[in-house]
Amino acid sequence: MAKGSSSNNAAAVFGTAVALRLALFQFPALASLLGERVEISTPVTSFKRLSEGVFLFTNGVPPYDGGVVHQAPLLLGLFYPIISSPLLVNLLYILTDLAIGYMLLRITVIKDMDYAKEKKITQYGGKEEEPGMGGLSVATLYLFNPYTLASCIGRSTILYSNTAVVAAIWMGMKGNRSLAMFSVAVATYLSLYPSMLIIPVILMLTRKINDNDLTKKVTIQCTGLFAGSLVALFALSFVLVNSWDFFGSVYGTILTVSDLTPNLGLCWYFFIEMFDQFRPFFLVVFQIHVFIFAVPVSIKLRKYPLFVSFLLCAIMGTFKGYPSIGDASLYLGLLPLSSEIFKYMRYSFLVTNLFMYSTLLAPIFWYLWVYVGSGNANFFYAIGLVYGIGEIILMIDSTFAILRRDFEAHSPPETTGQDAALGWDREVVQK
Repeated sequence: MAKGSSSNNAAAVFGTAVALRLALFQFPALASLLGERVEISTPVTSFKRLSEGVFLFTNGVPPYDGGVVHQAPLLLGLFYPIISSPLLVNLLYILTDLAIGYMLLRITVIKDMDYAKEKKITQYGGKEEEPGMGGLSVATLYLFNPYTLASCIGRSTILYSNTAVVAAIWMGMKGNRSLAMFSVAVATYLSLYPSMLIIPVILMLTRKINDNDLTKKVTIQCTGLFAGSLVALFALSFVLVNSWDFFGSVYGTILTVSDLTPNLGLCWYFFIEMFDQFRPFFLVVFQIHVFIFAVPVSIKLRKYPLFVSFLLCAIMGTFKGYPSIGDASLYLGLLPLSSEIFKYMRYSFLVTNLFMYSTLLAPIFWYLWVYVGSGNANFFYAIGLVYGIGEIILMIDSTFAILRRDFEAHSPPETTGQDAALGWDREVVQK
């Protein structure tokens, strides 16, 4: 009976998500408006630029010659048969969004099963605490997140990179090495930065292995599968467009931030105001800043690969050259997978207000700058800084929460309340 009720609830949630997206797509002006918003579409995720690339490809013109198209060739191939049908394009976006929601649901189910099998329900003051919220709740939070809806209706291509990321995590939790590494390779192929997720996904694949030699063997095998999949994707891309020019247009643009179209990130205004002779140095600093956290975070939190995945996605969404709210929809969708830490978070209200504040004011400041002329670039960049501060506080607060929970989980049962807090503080000071 409970299973039938759960199935009905899932059908209702996913059915409502489909209906809502179909209803919003009935307003072409809304889709067009959202598709042109710099908070949603960046030079590397714009559907308008993708359409231009497909048009050039269809007419036999090399799509990467003009410096307009920055999406991967296989993404052009995906849309080539359907680009002339808005209905099919919209359905593809809807189904992709639903697929992410379904995979988040399945990841939660696998996580709960692991807790049950390994009896990892932790004792807190003599009471049992469940691992976290249910899979349907996690899927619902993702599917009805305003950032998710805006990215879907605005047809940002970040959605496909997000799909590959969530698929990699799902396959990692299932223990499927081949599909997990292939999914990480696809995500890397589409947007480069998800390459660092190979570390938490390997942690997922090896979490039940106690033999160090076997762990090393699996790690080497997974690295080989990742590299082989990535090479195969590059080879298919060459076959499709008969050129290697896409490397510079896709990955060169991501790494050099050559298109300084304004966005919610921290780079564009910085590089506009910078003297050219200093650009290479700070470009390296910015790019290293995205990748440098992957190894230390994965080592420190190796027992929590799902949380590591969330944290690395949040770092990517904060510090990369072309961030959008589609990046936020991904890491905010992954955060509930670690919902057991929510009660330890201290700044949830502040973070929520910073996101709301920046989301509401960013379009207003853009309008004042670009259309009215009563503002300037500082207006829009300032609200982007507020958005970035919200992301950074979220990362710091959630990291504090999981470390605090880990400390309490390994504290003696009688050590609770103020004693546990003092003990945790002493441990942090000693470290």
